[in-house]
Amino acid sequence: MRSPLVAIIDDDEALGSSLVDLMRSIGYCAEPFVSAETFLMSSSLFLFDCVVADVHMHAMSGLNLVQWLQDQGYMTPVILITALPDRRLDDEAISVGAQCLVRKPFESKALLHYVAKCLSHERPPR
Repeated sequence: MRSPLVAIIDDDEALGSSLVDLMRSIGYCAEPFVSAETFLMSSSLFLFDCVVADVHMHAMSGLNLVQWLQDQGYMTPVILITALPDRRLDDEAISVGAQCLVRKPFESKALLHYVAKCLSHERPPR
């Protein structure tokens, strides 16, 4: 059985690299992307078991990414992360199809919990 493959999409390369290392530290395979567009151009787009994406990125936002994936029938769960304090984002993230929205700074253990829930096909709590 193969290890779960997690896409990490964040234009903050240091954070993206840290999250990839975190996923790999527990046995998941992980691949970083510096933008939603880079992720969408990936030849392995439909192989990912879970996606973790930042809400606020330079071109396509995480919210727009989730909406695009939903529109294309892409059913892989997406966890959005953000440092933005706007509480309306929680409802917006869920309404476009994200599994949940996690606020930075977050505990590594919390993010791993949400990823595990997505991989087990359980919807994480809002």
